[in-house]
Amino acid sequence: MQSRRLEACRRDLAHREAASLSIVAVAQGWGFTSAAHFSRVFRAAYGMSPSEWRDTHRP
Repeated sequence: MQSRRLEACRRDLAHREAASLSIVAVAQGWGFTSAAHFSRVFRAAYGMSPSEWRDTHRP
């Protein structure tokens, strides 16, 4: 379940439509209530922080 939520966050962070949303807002939208926990599990899953992912995959 967590991997599906992480994948949805990863997808949303790369979309232009979500560019106005903060990373925390994207994470909370997919059920992550702690920004620190989200950042930790995102980095463990993808090898970079959510902000690094967004910066490198933004259209």
